[in-house]
This record gives sequence, structure tokens and C-alpha cells, in this order.
Amino acid sequence: MKRIAWIAAAFAFSLTLAACNTWTGVKQDAKQAGQAAGKGIEKAGEKVQEIAK
Repeated sequence: MKRIAWIAAAFAFSLTLAACNTWTGVKQDAKQAGQAAGKGIEKAGEKVQEIAK
């Protein structure tokens, strides 16, 4: 299972690098990905709070 996760992560990372030509582009893409993940975690937390009520 870990091997599949590593392969998927490497594939996603390679696509990210292929999508942007500069280091600035890499940083921007990473920032956007982090923000999207944060929003997803926030929504999940809200759902957990709703269920706990």
C-alpha cells in the first residue's frame, strides 16, 4: 500500500513540475495545493462538528 502511495505522489509531483517552467511557478502551485487541502480539512472538521451535535 505504501508503495502505491509513493508512486502516486511521485507521479503527481512530476506532473506539477511539468506544468510550470519556473521555480516561482512551483511555489505558486504548491501554495494553491496547500490552500485547497486546508479548505478540505476545514470542511471535514465542520461536518464532524455537525455530526457530534
